[in-house]
Amino acid sequence: MRVPIVDCFGPQAATQLRQACMDVGFFYLRGHGVPRQLQRDVYRQMAAFFALPLAEKRKAVADKNMRGWAPMYEETLDPAHQTKGDTKEAYHVCRESLPDEVHLPLHDTCNVFPDAAVLPHFKTITTAYFDAMSHLGLHVACVMATAAGAPGAFDAPGMFDRPMTVLRMLHYNAEASNLENGVIACGAHSDFGLLTLLSTDTEPGLQIEGRDGHWVDVPYVEDAFIVNVGDLAERWTNGLFRSTRHRVVNSTGRERYSVPFFFEPNFHCNVTCLESCVDAATPAKYPPITAGTNLLNKYQEIHASYPSTDHTAMPSRV
Repeated sequence: MRVPIVDCFGPQAATQLRQACMDVGFFYLRGHGVPRQLQRDVYRQMAAFFALPLAEKRKAVADKNMRGWAPMYEETLDPAHQTKGDTKEAYHVCRESLPDEVHLPLHDTCNVFPDAAVLPHFKTITTAYFDAMSHLGLHVACVMATAAGAPGAFDAPGMFDRPMTVLRMLHYNAEASNLENGVIACGAHSDFGLLTLLSTDTEPGLQIEGRDGHWVDVPYVEDAFIVNVGDLAERWTNGLFRSTRHRVVNSTGRERYSVPFFFEPNFHCNVTCLESCVDAATPAKYPPITAGTNLLNKYQEIHASYPSTDHTAMPSRV
């Protein structure tokens, strides 16, 4: 299985993306337009933060809205096969909520940033990167709708005009993964939302699961984002597009950094199979679900620090 390349703004973008999403669920995105200097600056800022003393990092610890720092081992993405949390720490930056959203879960606090006296450029650089990725994410989402035979499907109000976008800066420690003992850098999982735009350093580790159950390495490609289909894209397309499981295995005993950007719909967005992906021979396999309910239930499953609040149960995947 080979991860294909899609030219972000090329004339064949929708055709290329459709094939990639059907066959693999992953692709490399070229021609994205995000400045390389901005990408380098984000890596410098997150490396500086993760190198801070523990006491300083704790000042920016994430709250129930998952904004700020999440300590090493806090997240367990594959609890059935892990004996401890992922060997990584994270820093989350989300879209700032509007005044009429603050009553919603995940929306009632502002972003948390390190002390400006310690890291004076962290907020400015990460916010600029967040904005660039938000524009790119919306463009890819629109191409994805066209690729699914439903051009303009994501343009309607209430879909992606207030998206639950999340920038995560990840630092994997040098602990080698031991799959037999349930120790892994990032447990096997599929992503929860519509799509993920991933930047990585040059260290290996990312693997995707093939249809035959074997794991395939996804190598670093210069100046390309790694994009994968999320669970909501699979639901929207009635299984036409694949939300592929993936993981990170540390086989080198070296530290690793990556920056995924999760492009999620609005909190109240109702995710229902697109008409273009449903017919008499292929009826809808997935019941409707709101994007907010989907995300809240997933957070409870994987984050040790997330409050155990009673949310509407997420229907099982088919």
